Amino acid sequence: MKPFVKRMVLLVALCMVTKMVGFAQEPSVAELKFKEIVKRYENVKGVDCMTVVKGGGLEMVKLMFNKQFGKEFMKGVKSITIISYSEASAEVCQALRKEVDECQKYLTEFNLGDGKASSEQGNIRAFALPIDERSISDFVVSMEHESGKMIVYMAGEIKVPEQQKDSK
Repeated sequence: MKPFVKRMVLLVALCMVTKMVGFAQEPSVAELKFKEIVKRYENVKGVDCMTVVKGGGLEMVKLMFNKQFGKEFMKGVKSITIISYSEASAEVCQALRKEVDECQKYLTEFNLGDGKASSEQGNIRAFALPIDERSISDFVVSMEHESGKMIVYMAGEIKVPEQQKDSK
């Protein structure tokens, strides 16, 4: 009888662990929202959408962003979605701006600059979900400049280095 009870307890424990791992890997609200945006705009004229994950070019894209965000910051990123809409019509640009505005429902907006709108810098907005004092997830940057328009979404648990955290 004892071996049967031990096996049942092990089976129940295994099932519970498997269920917890499944919950831990569920996508966030922001991740689901950006998947919807990509699906909605991937075939729209003037909009280019790209999502990279581990084994699908993520490390290469992370290398490109290392200079802007830092290697420590990029270490926790598990996927990156880039939506470029420089060639899109004014209506599509406005619709994508509204999509970014909706990020305020579930993410916190951060001030990345000194508050002065510069024609050289263009319009840059950043959103993230704070996890604790040194970590964020679901990092979104929306950049509009005369040379290009882009939204970048990074999923993962991202460690914020002290010098970057203080500038927000």
